[in-house]
Amino acid sequence: MLRRPIDASGTILRYSAIPCLALISLLAQACSNIPHDISEATGVVIEGAVIRNELAFPVTDVQLLVPASGNFVGCGNIMARSQCSTTFPERDYHANAVVISWKERGQPNSTAEFVIRIPEEFDHGRPARLEIIIFNMGQAGAKLVQ
Repeated sequence: MLRRPIDASGTILRYSAIPCLALISLLAQACSNIPHDISEATGVVIEGAVIRNELAFPVTDVQLLVPASGNFVGCGNIMARSQCSTTFPERDYHANAVVISWKERGQPNSTAEFVIRIPEEFDHGRPARLEIIIFNMGQAGAKLVQ
């Protein structure tokens, strides 16, 4: 004999499968931490980054973030008029929007989302690097270089 749950007042409780399945689906999506790209590969491969500070004072917590995938590259401290370089395993460039953030004298700064364009003369057979430049107080940009 199948028993149904009963609440404190003696009312038989009924459960619908649809809300339960919706909840399970939401939980599965929330627990997923696998980054993904939302656009097609461009044929350009990136293998590293150079972050340049052209200011007359140090900057900290510099980061280029790809919100669509959660991928990022950054450097903690960059002295005045110097740079930080890093390499990483080759990644296909998908032309997703990026955001650059950093601190100048402890004050946070950030760009709006933008897409790094591929130069027309680019050799798609050679790996590229990201060049991130903080070029003026509160201003930064990025480009692909070979």
